[in-house]
Amino acid sequence: MNRSIFIRSGVSAITSRAKPILRQLKSSQFLIFIFVLLVTLIMIIAYGQIFQRSYHNRSIQNKILQVQSQCNILASQVLLNDFMISSTTDNLSIEIDQLASILEGRIIIIDSEYKIVKDTYAIEQNKYMMSNDVHEMMIGRLPSKSKILDQNRYVEILVPILDSSVVTTTIENNTSGSKTSNTGSSDVRQVKGVIICMVSIQDLIETDAYMQEQGRIWYALFIFLSFVVSLVLAYVIPKPIRILNKKLKQVSEGHLDETIDMESSTEIMDLTETFNHILFKLQLLENSRQEFVSNVSHELKTPITSMKVLADSLLVQEDVPAEMYREFMTDIAEEIERENKIINDLLTLVRLDKQAVDINIDTVSINMLLELLLKRIRPIAAKRNIEIVYESMREVLAEIDEVKLSLAFANLIENAVKYNIDNGWVRVVLDADHKFFYVKVTDSGVGIPEDCQERVFERFYRVDKARSRETGGTGLGLAITRNAILLHKGAINLYSKEGEGTTFTVRIPLMYIA
Repeated sequence: MNRSIFIRSGVSAITSRAKPILRQLKSSQFLIFIFVLLVTLIMIIAYGQIFQRSYHNRSIQNKILQVQSQCNILASQVLLNDFMISSTTDNLSIEIDQLASILEGRIIIIDSEYKIVKDTYAIEQNKYMMSNDVHEMMIGRLPSKSKILDQNRYVEILVPILDSSVVTTTIENNTSGSKTSNTGSSDVRQVKGVIICMVSIQDLIETDAYMQEQGRIWYALFIFLSFVVSLVLAYVIPKPIRILNKKLKQVSEGHLDETIDMESSTEIMDLTETFNHILFKLQLLENSRQEFVSNVSHELKTPITSMKVLADSLLVQEDVPAEMYREFMTDIAEEIERENKIINDLLTLVRLDKQAVDINIDTVSINMLLELLLKRIRPIAAKRNIEIVYESMREVLAEIDEVKLSLAFANLIENAVKYNIDNGWVRVVLDADHKFFYVKVTDSGVGIPEDCQERVFERFYRVDKARSRETGGTGLGLAITRNAILLHKGAINLYSKEGEGTTFTVRIPLMYIA
């Protein structure tokens, strides 16, 4: 058992040591280093190989062209001597031997009878050669030819010996069944023989070897430079990301006042701007959270304070009249009701804030839903002689959570009544298209100041706190409304002018989007 524990502890130790290594191998810094280094090495090696091969082929081609030029001059001399070059003391024969010596090769001259009239090696002298290449060249099908021999050590070049003369040719034309003979002249070069020159390319091989040796030195230098460049790039490119990561760690520790001002690539600057925007949002969220906690504490404490004052007033007095006792208890009951309403609204808001909130989708008639809400709210509006007008452009069926969306529409209509003027009006309009349905709630009320319109959906925010107390508002109604609408993937817009009224427009998809 002790042995198994020792083995497990050893394995865990190795694993713990391997984790930092694996983490480093997966880092962008290491990947950039490897990528840049490999790409550079591949390019250097590929370019070197292509350059060396191109240089080698060009050198051989130049050598062939040079030898062909010398062979053409030699062919003219052989033709002038009428192939009389068998004597070793002949000047032409000596020149051919000297040329073969300079080229470090072998020269064979063949006449029109396929007889070898000159062989600088004297091996095939006065013999006949009937190879395919020689025959093709003799009959004029092969202008010239070169090929590599003996494991790339020699190149064999075949050059025809041509005699240019004006030869009369007969051209026969058949036109409309008649035969016409035209006699003309053209410059035809007749093949009189072939020169075969085998040239050593040992000098090119030695040059290639020297080039390869020099290339290895340059390879080593470029590889070292690419290694250095890869290290520099691997450090420089991820540097902004490391700075962002450092800032994120500070933010995770609670330092929300951190910002980044960094000059870098466009993508990094965009990322920096997004990061600063997120920090700004986090600061707002933190401020909102603190304000929310403060507001909740205040809102919950206010009714309790009022109840305590009322209760203390009753306790300090002896023989309290029944009428005063009843009045104070009525006030205490109202404060309890107010406290209960705040708690219920908070619970509703919390339920709507949950990401995995339960939503019961069903196909509902929006027309009937609004009519039921208006039926309940009209008696409240009648107390202040506020007229509620309902306009339905068409029948609308939509997939919604009836309870949650009823709460949202009820808050909008109740607010239109609460913050209206006496003898005012509220207009509710329902419309739809092929994709959405729209509910517009317009009132003739006091309106919302322009500087407050962006904050009316915040929790516990009130435009006029004194009026909100009078109407019994908790400051949570519009926050609940907005969350319920967003839960249905909808949108709510506000238009208001102070002293002229307010319009809320709600847009909800007809088909629920999960």
